[in-house]
Amino acid sequence: MVWIILLLCLGLVGAAGYYQGPVRAGFAFFGLLFGTMLAGPLSPLTQRVLELIGFHHPAWNIFAPQVLAFLIVLTIFKIAGQVAHQKVAVYFKYKVDDKTLYRWQRVYARLGACVGLLNGAFYFLLLTLLIYSAGYFTTEVAGGEGDPVGARFLTDTRANLHALNMDRVLATYDMVPANVYEAADAAALVLHNPLLISRLEHYPPCLELAEHGEFKDLGHDVQFQQMIAAQNKIIDILNYPKIHAMLTNAAIVSSVRGILADDLDDLTNYLVTGQSPKYDPEIILGIWNIDRAATIDQVRKRQPGITPTKLRLKEEELFPLSQGLSLTAMPDHQVILKQPNPNNSEITIVAAGTWKNDANTYQINLPGSLPESFEVEFEQSNRMFLPKFVKENKYILAFDKEL
Repeated sequence: MVWIILLLCLGLVGAAGYYQGPVRAGFAFFGLLFGTMLAGPLSPLTQRVLELIGFHHPAWNIFAPQVLAFLIVLTIFKIAGQVAHQKVAVYFKYKVDDKTLYRWQRVYARLGACVGLLNGAFYFLLLTLLIYSAGYFTTEVAGGEGDPVGARFLTDTRANLHALNMDRVLATYDMVPANVYEAADAAALVLHNPLLISRLEHYPPCLELAEHGEFKDLGHDVQFQQMIAAQNKIIDILNYPKIHAMLTNAAIVSSVRGILADDLDDLTNYLVTGQSPKYDPEIILGIWNIDRAATIDQVRKRQPGITPTKLRLKEEELFPLSQGLSLTAMPDHQVILKQPNPNNSEITIVAAGTWKNDANTYQINLPGSLPESFEVEFEQSNRMFLPKFVKENKYILAFDKEL
């Protein structure tokens, strides 16, 4: 397939150069050259143009701004080439004799074919570069014969480029940011391993995203969960109404990019190993669930001589306050205390506050709670103890960390 593309580029563009002449073909060459050089620097401007006309999908931001900038520069050079060609053509048509005109036309066409072949080689490089970049994403999510024809073409042709070792050359000129490929790797890892979704939900930056209404709704969408579990085609998942609405929402895309853009290497490592070199040192980060048995054990430790009757009374006092209680600590130093509503079992926010790490001593501030500010203690890294006042009694609530 690669050789077919090369022959088509050289043949078609070379023929165009033969009929256009060296002036227009030469201007087109410099348009290709400067368009390629300026595509990256001009892409922020063309990206704003795309956003103004309603193109907010993240996929557009990968290729469209650079392609649009390239086409604008190329068009300017082609227009300039047409003007220059017109002046040359008028001169030879009306200012020289027929013999000179005939010789000029022969030379002009042959020179045009030579420049056209050079342009064809340039177009071949650009097309294979586009295939190299786009084919990376289609290869990540390739599903076989059921994939769209265009996706299979990109996947197969990129494989051919790799077999010919051309990908090594093209990688040098690739303008797609590295973090885009990292995001694709992480997404493909989750799509091919649905069991990793639970791990992804517990990645500290994702705890912030989980508090957004759209992500909460998606987390409770049974049909979407079934699509992920069944490993549906990526095109079906992207076209799912809720996913499509989120991808075309500039505010959500910007929020996700702002939260995860600097953590993609760490995210991939976390998905593979379950360890996060960046966030693991902050042991408070994560979701913590109440452990009633461990909480009652704390009562026994604080009051060694307590009778079974009094212990049962304290357990009854604690039960409505601790039933289903969970605490979420996020990287932005926010803390949320949640508990199921006893009337409808929906998760409600009991309190929200902040946390800070002062010389390896963690302090939490929860306005409206008793106490509002307190230090927390840890047993290894998977159990946390918080003080809680109920009437005149002080309890130590024990929480276990999920995952």
